Amino acid sequence: MKMRYGMGLYLFLIACLTAPLRAQLAGDTVSVPAFLNKEKNCIDFNGADWSSLFAEMDSLQNESDSLPRVVSMVHIGDSHVQAGFLTEAVRLPLQQRFGDAGRGLVVPLKLAKTNEPHDYSVVADGTWNFSRCVGRKYTAYTPGIGGIAIVPRSNRIDLTVSTLSKTDDCAGFRKVRLFHEPTDSFPAVISEPYRVIGEARSPFLTCYSWNDPVCSIHFTGAIAPGEERLAVYGASLETGESGILYHTIGNNGAFYSSYAAIPGFAEQVAALSPRLVVISLGTNESFSTALTRDELYKQIDAVVAPLQKCCPQAVILLTTPAECARRRTRWVKKRRRVYYSPNSRVGLVRETIAAYAADHGLACWDWYEVSGGKGASAAWRKAGLMAYDRTHCTETGYRIQGEMLYRTLMKAYRDYVDNRVVQ
Repeated sequence: MKMRYGMGLYLFLIACLTAPLRAQLAGDTVSVPAFLNKEKNCIDFNGADWSSLFAEMDSLQNESDSLPRVVSMVHIGDSHVQAGFLTEAVRLPLQQRFGDAGRGLVVPLKLAKTNEPHDYSVVADGTWNFSRCVGRKYTAYTPGIGGIAIVPRSNRIDLTVSTLSKTDDCAGFRKVRLFHEPTDSFPAVISEPYRVIGEARSPFLTCYSWNDPVCSIHFTGAIAPGEERLAVYGASLETGESGILYHTIGNNGAFYSSYAAIPGFAEQVAALSPRLVVISLGTNESFSTALTRDELYKQIDAVVAPLQKCCPQAVILLTTPAECARRRTRWVKKRRRVYYSPNSRVGLVRETIAAYAADHGLACWDWYEVSGGKGASAAWRKAGLMAYDRTHCTETGYRIQGEMLYRTLMKAYRDYVDNRVVQ
């Protein structure tokens, strides 16, 4: 995780090498290895009441209501989340069961010189500067909701957002909510025949909608001389139909403190109207030997507390990181040898996240325990589910994690439904 600037190439190679596998795994149940603690795959609610979330999910299956209803979820994380494999394994089966309200938030990661999930693209004409919430060299512009910002060097905007598919069908959308730096001159969608029929503005959000679903939309326009420079943060792609929106916010190398440092981050997340916020961070913190338990506790609070304030309707789920390994070297017969040993600080991070959740009445999913606990990194690597760095997973490994998260969410939902029937 500390090798954050090399991970884009690594994850790109994973995507290329495992492309034949992707068609099999996308949205399907994957085979879960025996060494996972499946009996531990449950959410510790710590007294949190999720009944309103589950009631809204249940209402999505009520076909008698003709009005479209959306249950929005936001998953925030680091490189484990940025690649998109983990969250796709949660999003697709949720949408298959409760309805597809759209792809959700997409972020122009490639334009910010980092890896992007395989199922969308954001491309631009001209040259664009960028900023990321991770890394000191990328601080020229303030990042937004997705942890990045892209800024045109000229006064011309030409930006195309598309959903991608390996089949003839695409994930069509009828609505776009574009996150950007506040401005009164953001360009309109002019791509014919996709005429805009509705538009609403907020300080950092412009909404567009039209009648027929499309797979691509083009933004174009000009910034007048002397006007405020424009920064684009991302866009939520939506069908306008009832179902689940599962938004993904992931950044390679991100800490809790990375998101806490983004001005107005919680306010922008609130614009997505989330009913569930999942936060999967902690791996990078485990590589920071100077970070104390108290400091980490405060950094968690610096992210969670503003989200609770800005998103009072949302329940929050904290997840713990799986065991990873540290790269080490030693000299053997005058030759330097590389080896890996378990990262002992993961335990401290796991305990701190769990303690914060318990202290604040928040739900916690202990992925550390579910993934196999102590010694899990060696087992995952041996099974071909963890990469050479013993920190990141292969695509299949991430899909297994997503499958287990989906299962535990569905178990909690079914328990709610069963209890309601009994009552």
